[in-house]
Amino acid sequence: MPNEAQSAGELVRNTIERDPVVRFGLTRRLVNHRALARTIQAESAADVSFDAILSAIRRYPLRRAYERHEKAGKMISKIGMKNRVVVLSLKNDRETQRAIARFSEEVNYSAGETFRVISSMDYVSVTLDARNSDVFETRLPKSVIRKKTGGLAELTIEMEVEVEESPGALAVVVGELALNEVNIRQLTSVGPGRVIVLVNERDALKSYQALEILAKEG
Repeated sequence: MPNEAQSAGELVRNTIERDPVVRFGLTRRLVNHRALARTIQAESAADVSFDAILSAIRRYPLRRAYERHEKAGKMISKIGMKNRVVVLSLKNDRETQRAIARFSEEVNYSAGETFRVISSMDYVSVTLDARNSDVFETRLPKSVIRKKTGGLAELTIEMEVEVEESPGALAVVVGELALNEVNIRQLTSVGPGRVIVLVNERDALKSYQALEILAKEG
């Protein structure tokens, strides 16, 4: 039945390509085909048989997804991690900008201290070490501090510069963390091939280990 086969193929393709956890789970043979077919059938409003869905899953070109996964792993050259990181969300005004400019001169970047600023029209996000955050907050009017998020860890992923021209490479990294039930709090690119991911401190070790495994599989 060509119409049923086409519908099954579309259902499977949409499920796998829209969900990186499913895609990478299949790539690494962590997802049972029959269980996935039952899930897709149960969640679909289309009248498509279990066998047609299962057949479409088995025909899906996993080799291409595996090669993308392997390529992303090969691009990772170094992974760093640090705890006790804080993100301050501040009102963006002249007083805030002056405080940021003054405090940035006191940060010891050569010692690995973090001070990263992302600015929008209304708000400024400042990522810094918890120790420096306590000092920096004393330089700010309380009225400009909208939110303080502590208990974070920072993962610095050094990758080949080609990652910027490799569709799906960062999706592999994000998907690998999602597979390990890691909640990404912030993701930033700060230079050619350097990606910084903020996660909860409780997820720091398993995040690091997941990325290490990805790099070794590449």
